[in-house]
Parts: sequence; C-alpha cells; structure tokens
Amino acid sequence: YTAQVRELLCLPFARRFLTQGGILWRIALQFGPNTLVQEALAGPSSAVTLWRSGESVGNLWDDFVTPEEINTLLGRSSSGSESCWPPNDVWDSSKKWKGFWSDADEAWFQFHLANLSSGNLQAPKSRRTWK
Repeated sequence: YTAQVRELLCLPFARRFLTQGGILWRIALQFGPNTLVQEALAGPSSAVTLWRSGESVGNLWDDFVTPEEINTLLGRSSSGSESCWPPNDVWDSSKKWKGFWSDADEAWFQFHLANLSSGNLQAPKSRRTWK
C-alpha cells in the first residue's frame, strides 16, 4: 500500500489531493513527497496549463484525479470491499468532521496509522463499518 501511494503522490497531478481537503488531504500530507505542498501552491500541473487535460469549471481548469486513484490513496482492496481509510464521502458526511482538521482528527489519524503500520488485520474496514 505505502509504495503504491508514494508512487501515486509523485505524479504531476497529485497536488489535487491536497485541494480535496479532509482525509485525502491528510493522507497526501503523510505519504507525499516534501515538495507536494509547494506544488499545490504553484497551481495546476503542466498537463492542465499546456494541454487543458483536466477538469474545467467555466474558464478555470484544474488537475483531475480518477475514482481509481482516490481508491489507491484510500487503500481500497482489489475486491473493493475494504479500505485502509474511510471513503471520502463517508469522511465528509461524518458527524465528527467539522470541515477543518482538528486535534481530534489528527489523534484519530495517528492512532489508525499506527494500527495499519503494525499490520493489524482489523484496521482495514468495509464501507458499512466506516459509517
């Protein structure tokens, strides 16, 4: 999982995960290269600025991440039944999520990261369990 995520976060569009906020933002901060925040602040990748390969809203363009890339970041299993991290929509609709990363969110993240890192087979959960 970690190797796949680190590889994903080295791609030019990976800065987009930071602009998504929430759990995607935090995972990207944890596993991304040291330059990821700087890349996010620099704006869309050259794929967007030169080739308009991304998503647009009116005259504004940004990098695009696919559902498969989001699933990779979340550590979704090949069967799709479990993930290392809660799906983004589940995270965003959680009563605990207040729209900003709190100390409680960080404590939960670090606890869960330690569980994953220890090889705890109970750490990945189904979508239903994440709710």
